[in-house]
Amino acid sequence: MNQQKAATLPWLDLTRYVAALLVVVGHFRADLFLNYNDLPSNQYSALMQLAYCLTSLGHVSVLIFFVLSGYLVGGGGIFNKIRINKFNCLSYSIDRFTRIQLPLVSALVLIAIGNCLMHTEAPWGDYVLNFFSLQGVFCKPLAGPLWSLAFEVWFYLLAGAMAAIITLKGTSKKLLAFVVMTVAMLILSRLGVVYSFLWFMGAFASQINIEKHSGIWVLVSGIGMAIFALLSLHLFTSRLGITAGSMAADVVTLCFGLFACLFIMNVIRITPTSKLSLWLNCIGEKMAKFSYSLYLTHWTVLLLMQYWLKTERHDVNIYSVTLFVVGVACSHIVAYLLYLPFESQSYRLKVWLKKKLHVI
Repeated sequence: MNQQKAATLPWLDLTRYVAALLVVVGHFRADLFLNYNDLPSNQYSALMQLAYCLTSLGHVSVLIFFVLSGYLVGGGGIFNKIRINKFNCLSYSIDRFTRIQLPLVSALVLIAIGNCLMHTEAPWGDYVLNFFSLQGVFCKPLAGPLWSLAFEVWFYLLAGAMAAIITLKGTSKKLLAFVVMTVAMLILSRLGVVYSFLWFMGAFASQINIEKHSGIWVLVSGIGMAIFALLSLHLFTSRLGITAGSMAADVVTLCFGLFACLFIMNVIRITPTSKLSLWLNCIGEKMAKFSYSLYLTHWTVLLLMQYWLKTERHDVNIYSVTLFVVGVACSHIVAYLLYLPFESQSYRLKVWLKKKLHVI
């Protein structure tokens, strides 16, 4: 995701971090605690149900990533530059490669170390396929969260190839871009087309200029996101007969994306002025710096914790809550330690590559 542009738009860094945090707490809650219906009857309460709902929003949080990525990369990185005749295919490719692949290397190294410690075998070919974002097509993701990375990379390739066809000069270059576009379409059709729509919804939403925000639209879009997020939860969809992969599920996904676009379009127009809003944005900016590393690495931390502690799923008690808090905290620590030598160096690597390749 385009960090420089995100930094100039209030609330987006906070949104990115909260989305990543919801994915993390969702995985830890699902693996450390019993399902809500399996809890002892004396633990049933409205507060407990709310806690389970909030820690079940990992999937819709990934949908927010897709919309945000489309908004920042598709809009700011492609559409806006095409409009002013400044889109450079090689520069775009370097930007995306350094942003995505360098942190991914840290995650794959951690996964390999974790597999060795847990005496788990994974074909080395799978590491190569995961590095090139072919999980879900030719192999399984080496870690749960990596499923979405395949979508993200192929979104970038599809949109970049489309932009290249428009901006490049020379038939051979345009034909090469056309081939890349076709391959990306084939891969995404295998992975699942509906998420592609979310990315492009975000990209086109970035082209709608709202000069003055409306607090009502922020509220309405927030409520809309909450409603369709709840509909996407298994607890609700199973009762309504909505199953994954069905047309009804796709409608729920796209409606959530629509309200997410409306929310982003309006919330970025709200300038933080109060001490609380300034503090929240400051926290968001700091935490979002390594939120991508957090997303990529927390799964391995969870598996290692389960392996070493021989832990099973529990009801809600002091022991399970302590494990949960410690696990989430350790995930942040590991992510930050890996962020320093990898993700934080993405910008430096990008500048170096552009200098070597004489890219403006």
